Amino acid sequence: MNNFTTAERIEQFSNLMNPYVSGEFKEWLIENGFFTAPASIHHHGAYSGALFDHSFAVTKALLSFTERLELKWQLERSPYIVGMFHDLCKVDNYTCTKKPALPPLLEGDSWEYNNATLLPGHGDKSVMMLQQHIQLTDEELYCIRWHMGAFDDKENWNSYGRAVTNFPNVLYTHTADMVAARILGV
Repeated sequence: MNNFTTAERIEQFSNLMNPYVSGEFKEWLIENGFFTAPASIHHHGAYSGALFDHSFAVTKALLSFTERLELKWQLERSPYIVGMFHDLCKVDNYTCTKKPALPPLLEGDSWEYNNATLLPGHGDKSVMMLQQHIQLTDEELYCIRWHMGAFDDKENWNSYGRAVTNFPNVLYTHTADMVAARILGV
């Protein structure tokens, strides 16, 4: 578990993402819980604020892969956008069952699934939500849609494979997600 405050998370986000994200979108992220929600409630990042912590770790892993493996992206911003917003769908996936008197949410907060979400899904939901704020390239769209790799439904594996063939950074996005979730535990 990470001990950053919500304000520190927002500052980290601003330092990394300001060239790529409008102030209006940043405010939307704040209002919709991007910096306070968990990444999950039963697996990696099952604590308040972990959605950002996980997304930040995925972004950093993608940037490292890009530099070390000389990955080519359609746009310079792409590893930032893909890494930071691959799990945007989770801003409304959970609700806090113990509300503190004042933000930020604390270690003892508990979360449950929100059964009242309007959009189901994961990668596809993240794409739909993000496109309301940023026009995505095809590469960004497919990297976000298929970031779950073989953890997606089995009937989608062939489509995932075709996406990797057409946009190799889909594979690196999935790998960065696994590094953050399975190795770093966030």
